[in-house]
Amino acid sequence: MNLERHLEDLPWLGWGANCNVYEVTPLIVVKVPKQGSDERKQFRKEVEIFRILSRHLPCPQLISCFLHTNDGIFLEYMRDNCLSWRIQQNHSRNPETMQVTKVEKLEPLPLRMTWMNDLSHGVAFLESLGFAHGDLRPENVLLDRDRLKLADFDCTAKLGSEFEACISPYGRILGSEGGVDQGTAGNLGPRTEQFALGSLYYLINYGFEVYGDRCLGDDPSGKEHGPTVVDLLQKKIFPELHGDPMIDSIIKKCWHGEYKTIGELAEHTTRLCGPGNRLLDVMSSNDLASKRELCEELVGRGILEGLGLNDPRQRGRPIERRWVSWEFLNA
Repeated sequence: MNLERHLEDLPWLGWGANCNVYEVTPLIVVKVPKQGSDERKQFRKEVEIFRILSRHLPCPQLISCFLHTNDGIFLEYMRDNCLSWRIQQNHSRNPETMQVTKVEKLEPLPLRMTWMNDLSHGVAFLESLGFAHGDLRPENVLLDRDRLKLADFDCTAKLGSEFEACISPYGRILGSEGGVDQGTAGNLGPRTEQFALGSLYYLINYGFEVYGDRCLGDDPSGKEHGPTVVDLLQKKIFPELHGDPMIDSIIKKCWHGEYKTIGELAEHTTRLCGPGNRLLDVMSSNDLASKRELCEELVGRGILEGLGLNDPRQRGRPIERRWVSWEFLNA
């Protein structure tokens, strides 16, 4: 079988700022960097994080990596897209302003609590290694049915590094309390990570993003909404909390930076969820080894070189979600 022909058939699942993502099997995807030098440089930051993670026992709340090279990262396939997509299926929006007008349903409370716990433990694991995720937002939280895992580590950096990916409402510009850092995002640490987690917890438990149920600003089209939210968060003006008191307490503490570490937050969410509520999902060493062997075989057959030269968007390829058998492996 011709490899080039099979690369054409390989389902293209989507793209990020610096990579394209393809389905390899029903259980494996591969991220391949785009051709630009800046994109490849950013991609290699994530490769380095996976290299560091590979030295430690797997964390069940982080996406599993089977093989990583400078030209591609092979990961477990989280088939149900991301947290952002999941939440959007449960509410209605004004098509012009994107204001959420109705929350059709919330996920079951036990599942929401489990997700909160999984998120805090995933971030706490990174913290224990001296790192902050650096880009905690719903697009970087992946789902497979009801299993939740953190992904996308290209902005992950050592604690104390500059906070580069400060995206509202998961990042906050410092106000007067920041002193000389006022007006900046500051540095990565428990403050930045727990603020993002607080906004993720709000999304999970209220069914929309912070201030997502309002159209803020004087422009009825909603164009001023984003900058207004940035300003409100800088002033520490948060939406009213009127949900489960225990959950609201955690959200409030996260927004106000009251946890000394994310490990402390994880202890709190564990107490909230109770024993047995966390979905521990660590692959066996045999399973990891067999998937790594398959990925190494694919690399040996030139999959990364072939995909690296391919630009699916320029060629007008549609995004797909299906599996194509790799017959050439048996050729």
